[in-house]
Amino acid sequence: MTNSVTSLPFPWPLGVLLAALAAVPIVQAVRDVRSETLLQQAKTLQASLELDPALKALQDAVQINPRDAGAQLKLAQASRTLWFYRRTPALKAQADAAFGQAQALSPSWPSPHYEHSLMYAFVEDYPRALTILQGAIDRDPNNAAYWYQKGTYQEFSEDMQAARASYERCLVLNDTLRDCREALSAMPAGDAP
Repeated sequence: MTNSVTSLPFPWPLGVLLAALAAVPIVQAVRDVRSETLLQQAKTLQASLELDPALKALQDAVQINPRDAGAQLKLAQASRTLWFYRRTPALKAQADAAFGQAQALSPSWPSPHYEHSLMYAFVEDYPRALTILQGAIDRDPNNAAYWYQKGTYQEFSEDMQAARASYERCLVLNDTLRDCREALSAMPAGDAP
C-alpha cells in the first residue's frame, strides 16, 4: 500500500506579493534608524558648535527619510541659524524649503510655522513674520505664546491697537504669563481702543 499525498500548487504570485508587502515596513524601519542616527550625530555636532558638519548630517538624514517632518524642521532650524550669521541666499532658500516641507508633511503641526516666523522677525520683516505666524495660530488658536509673539511682531510694526488685542488674547488664554502682562502694561495708554 502506498501513501499518496496530494499537494496543492503553491500560489507563487500571492507569495511574491506578500513578501514584497512585508519588505516595505522593513525598508522604512531601516531608513528611520539611519535617519535617526544622523539626527543624533547632528545634535552632538551642534552641541560642540561644529555647525557645518551638523548641517551636512541633517541634510543626509532628510535625504534618507524625506517624509520625516521632524527631520525637515531640524534642518530648517539649523539652516536658519547659519543664515542668521552668514546671510547666504543658499542657506535662506534651504531654510525656507525645509520649513515648507515640514509644514506640508504635517499640516496640523503649528511648530514649523512658529519657527519659520522667527526667521523673518530676526531680520525685522515683521509683515512676513506675521503672515507665517498666523499659520501657527490657525493650527493652535489657544496657544498663548503664539499670541504673545504676534503682539510683539505687531508692536514692532507699530500697530499698537492690534498688539494690544493680541496681548489681551494672550492673557485670556493664560493669565499667568508675565511676558504678556508686562507687554500690555508697558503699552502707552493712548493705544487703548
